[in-house]
Amino acid sequence: MADALISGVVEQLINILNHQAQELKRVLGVKKDIKNLSSKLEKIREVLDDAEKRSFKETGIKLWIENIQDFSYQVDDVLDEWRTRTLASRSSFLPSRFHYKRFAIHRDIAKKIKELDSTLDRITKEKDQFKFDYASSITHTSAASHSDQELMRVTTAFDVDASEIQGRKSDASALISKLVENSGEEEARNGNGPPVISIVGTGGIGKTTLALLVFGDEQIKTHFDERVWICVSDPFDQIKIAKAIVESTTKSSTDLSQLHVLLAKIQSTLSEKRFLLVMDDVWTEQSAKWEPLKNSLKDGLPGSRILVTSRSERVARMMGSVYQHQLDLISDSEAWLLLSRIALSGRREEDCKKLKDIGQKIAQKCKGLPLAAKVMGSLLCFKDTRDDWQNVLDNKIWELEEVVTDLFPHLYQSYNDLTPMMKQCFSYCAVFPKDYEIEVEKLIRIWMAQGYVTMESKGRELFGGLAKRSFFQNLKKDDMDFNIIISCKMHDIVHDFAQFLSKNECYSIDQHKDKAGFKNLRHLSWQNTGKNMNLASICDIGKLRSFFAEGFSPEQLTPDLFNGLKSMRVLGLHGRELQELPKNIGNLLHLRYIDLSWSNVEELPDAVCSLYNLQTLDLRRCRCFSRLPNGIGNLHQLRYIDLSLSKVKDLPDKIGDLNQLKYINLSWSKVEKLPDTICSLENLQTLVLERCEHLSRLPEGIGNLVELKYINLSYCTQVQELPKGIGNLINLRHLNIRGTNRLETMPQGIAKLTQLCSLSEFKVGKESSKLGYMEKLNQLKGELSITVLCDLNNAADVEEAEKAELRNKKHIKELCLDFSPGVDVGTDVMEALEPPPELQTLQLIRYGGTHFPSWITLSLDNLRILKIYGCRNCSSLPPLGKLPSLETLFIWDMKELRYVGREFLGVAEVGGVAFPKLKKLEFYDCPEWEEWDDFKQEAIIIIIMPCIRELELNYCRKLKTVPHHLLSRLESLKIKHCPSLKVEYSK
Repeated sequence: MADALISGVVEQLINILNHQAQELKRVLGVKKDIKNLSSKLEKIREVLDDAEKRSFKETGIKLWIENIQDFSYQVDDVLDEWRTRTLASRSSFLPSRFHYKRFAIHRDIAKKIKELDSTLDRITKEKDQFKFDYASSITHTSAASHSDQELMRVTTAFDVDASEIQGRKSDASALISKLVENSGEEEARNGNGPPVISIVGTGGIGKTTLALLVFGDEQIKTHFDERVWICVSDPFDQIKIAKAIVESTTKSSTDLSQLHVLLAKIQSTLSEKRFLLVMDDVWTEQSAKWEPLKNSLKDGLPGSRILVTSRSERVARMMGSVYQHQLDLISDSEAWLLLSRIALSGRREEDCKKLKDIGQKIAQKCKGLPLAAKVMGSLLCFKDTRDDWQNVLDNKIWELEEVVTDLFPHLYQSYNDLTPMMKQCFSYCAVFPKDYEIEVEKLIRIWMAQGYVTMESKGRELFGGLAKRSFFQNLKKDDMDFNIIISCKMHDIVHDFAQFLSKNECYSIDQHKDKAGFKNLRHLSWQNTGKNMNLASICDIGKLRSFFAEGFSPEQLTPDLFNGLKSMRVLGLHGRELQELPKNIGNLLHLRYIDLSWSNVEELPDAVCSLYNLQTLDLRRCRCFSRLPNGIGNLHQLRYIDLSLSKVKDLPDKIGDLNQLKYINLSWSKVEKLPDTICSLENLQTLVLERCEHLSRLPEGIGNLVELKYINLSYCTQVQELPKGIGNLINLRHLNIRGTNRLETMPQGIAKLTQLCSLSEFKVGKESSKLGYMEKLNQLKGELSITVLCDLNNAADVEEAEKAELRNKKHIKELCLDFSPGVDVGTDVMEALEPPPELQTLQLIRYGGTHFPSWITLSLDNLRILKIYGCRNCSSLPPLGKLPSLETLFIWDMKELRYVGREFLGVAEVGGVAFPKLKKLEFYDCPEWEEWDDFKQEAIIIIIMPCIRELELNYCRKLKTVPHHLLSRLESLKIKHCPSLKVEYSK
C-alpha cells in the first residue's frame, strides 16, 4: 500500500512541476522543495519491497512504513488542496471564501510543503538504520506484464460447476440423501419444525461451495417447492435475515422492518410448502437469536429442511442439528487437480509436464484447503516458467509465524504478485463488512474518489485482475454480457487477510463491536450500531478519507463533525434517518463521492455546489427529494448522478455544463421533460429513464451524444416516438424500449446502430417502421421482441422480412414474435422471419395464420423453450416432437384446436424418439380440444417423451383422456377446470 501511495504522490508532484511552472515562480523556493520531495520519495520507493516483507517480523520497520504512509497522506492532501484552490481561484462560481489572491494561496501551500520536506528528512534518515536491500527497478511481473484482455478473463462464477470441484462428490451425495430422505411422519409428530442439517469445517475448506453444489442439484430443485439461500455471517442480525427470507420467497423487496411482522410474513409464505432454507456462515451461539426464526418455519410441509454451514460444532448443536456433516481436508492429489486446472489452463502439454513436480509440492503446502489450492492456482497461472514456480515454492512467506494461520501464506504470495495499485484497491475492501455484497461499478467509483484510479476502464481492468486471482467470489454476471460482473463478495478468509493488511487504516464497526484509539484510521464503516457513539473517541476524524455511516442518526451529524472531516473523499450516509445535510458540507474541499441513498433528504444545500472535486452524487430511493440546486452546473468533475425513485420533476438547464458527466439515472422519478441542454453532455454514456411515466419524449438533439452507450426507456408509457437523430448514436450498445406501449414506429436511423448488442423490442408499424431496418444489426444478443402493429401481407413486406435476416443474428437466444390482435401476416412473410438456429427460447403470440411456419421444426435444433399463445386460427399443432432439445412446451389459448394426434410427434421411424428431452408440458384454455390420441400403436415402435416430468392441463373443458404412457413417467400432474377429463394417476 505504501508503494502505491508514494507513487500517486510522486505523480502529482511531477504534474505540478510540469504544468504549473508559472505558478511556482511566484513562490520563492517551492519549486526546489517539490523536487526534493519527489527525489526523496523515489529513493524510499526503492526499498519498500524489502521493507514490506521484513515488516512482518520487525516492529521497527512496521512503524517506519506506517510513518511513510501517514506522511504520504499528508502530502496528498496538501497537493490536492493546491490543485483545488488554484482552479477555484480562477472560477467565478465558488463562494467568496475561496477567492484568495493567488500569492496568498501559494504562500500558504508553500509553507506546508516546506514543513513536509523537513518531516521527510527525518524519515529518510531512519531508513538508513534498517539497511534495506535496494530494488534495481520496481517491477511486478505478473500483474503488470499480462494484457488487459487477459486480466479481464474472469473464470470464477457464483454458480458452481460440479466438474470443477475436487473431492466433494461423496460429501454432496451424503447431504442430498439426508435432505430428501422421507421422515415426514416423525417430523409431524415431534412438532419441532424442519430438521436442521449442518456442514461444519474450518475456514476455506469449502463449506459454502459444497452447500452451493447441493443447492443447485437437479434432485434438490425438483424435490423442494421453495429454495432459499441466506448469507448470515457475524453478527446474526435477525431483522436482516428475516427480511432476506421474505424477499427471496416473495421475489420482491419489502419495507417491513419489525421482526414480529417479518416472522409472520415468513410463516404465511412458507406454510404448506416443502422448502429448503440454507443459512450460510452462521457464527452465533445464542439460541435466543435463533429460536424466533426457527418458530416461524414450523408450518412448512413435512420434508422441509434447514441446511447450515458453520466453522463451529457448538453453533451446529445450538441450532438443533439432527445431522452434522464434518467436512474433511481434501487430499494432496485432489488439491493438485484443483490447482492445476486453474494454473495449467491453456498451456501446452509439454509445459504442463515440466511444471507438474513443483506444482505438486506447492499443492502439498495448501494443507488440504480448497480455497488455498484455488488461490495458488490463480497465482501460478500468471507464472510462465519453471523458475517462476520454483520461486513461489521457495518463498519465505511459508515460514512466517505471524501469517501462517489460516490461508495468509497463500494469499500473501498472490497479493505480493500484484502491482502497487492493485494492492491498494484490494486492501481498501477491508472497509466493507463481512458477507457484504459489493456493487462493482460503485466500488470502482469509490476507488476513483480515493485517487487509486483515474478512469472507470482502468478500475474495471484492476477489478478483473483481482477476480482472476480469486480475491473475489460469488461473481454475479450481467444478463446481457457475461463479461461484465455486477457484484461480488469476499470470502471470510480473504476479508480477514485484507483486514490484516490494513488493520490500522480500514475498520468496520457493527452493533457488536466498537473500538477506540485508531490513530491513523483512514477508512471507517459504521454499520447500523443502533446506539450513539462518539466518532472522535474511535479515531482522528481529521484523517478519515472514507466514512460509511448506515443508519447514522441526524443528531450525530453535527456541524462540528463536518468541520472535522478535513480529508474526506468518500461520504456514505445511506439510510432513512437522514433528513438534511448541514450547510458546512461545502467545506469538505476534497470530497468526491456522496451517497445519500434511501435517505429522507428533500433537497441539497447550495453549499454542495462548492464541492469542486465531486464525482459521484447518489440520491437513489430518496423519495422526498424534489430538486437539484441551480448551481449544479458548477460541479465540472461530476461523472455520476442517480436520482431514481425520487420526486424530481425537472433538471436545471445548467446540467448541460457538466462536461464530465457519464451516467444519469432518473428511473421511477416524476420527470416530465429533459432539458435540451442535456444534449451538450458530450461524455454521457448511460441514460436510465425506466418507468418515467410522465416523460413524453427525448430531446431531438439526443443524436449529439455520440458517446452514449446505454438508453433505458422501458415502461415510459407516454413516449410516442424516438428522435430521428438517434441514428447518430454510433456507439450505442443497448436500447431498452420494453413496455413503451404508445411507441408505434422505429425511426429509419435505427438501421445505422450497427453496434447495438441489445434491443428489447422492435416495433413494426405504419409508415416508415420497417423490418428491413434490422438488416445490419447483427451484434444483437440475448432477448429480442418483434411487435407487429400492422398488416404484412404483400410482396414488399416479404422483401422487408427477408432483408431483416433474422437467421443471421446468431447471438439472439430468446425471440418473441408478437402480433397485435387482428393483424394479417402472410405465410411468406412468416417463413421469411426464420430465427437463427442457435435460438433457445421462442414465443409466438397471437399469430393469426392457419398454419405454423415450417422453420419451427426444421431449423431450431437448439430450442429449449417454446411458448405458443393465442394462435386462435390454427386447428392443429406442428410436429414439435422433432425438436431435439425442447424441454418446456406451453400451448395457450388455441381456440380451434380439437385433436392432437400423431402429427404432433413428428417421428415415424422404428426406434425414433419424439420429444426426447421434454420435461414440462402445459395446455391452457383450449376449449374445443376433445381428443388426445393415446398413440398405443406408435408406442410399440417409437419412444414418446421419455423425460416428461410435469403435465398441466387448465380450462380444456372437452378433453376426455390423457395418454397412459405419459402418466407413468410424471412426477407432477395438475388438472384444473377440465370437467370431462377422467384420469387415474398416483404419483
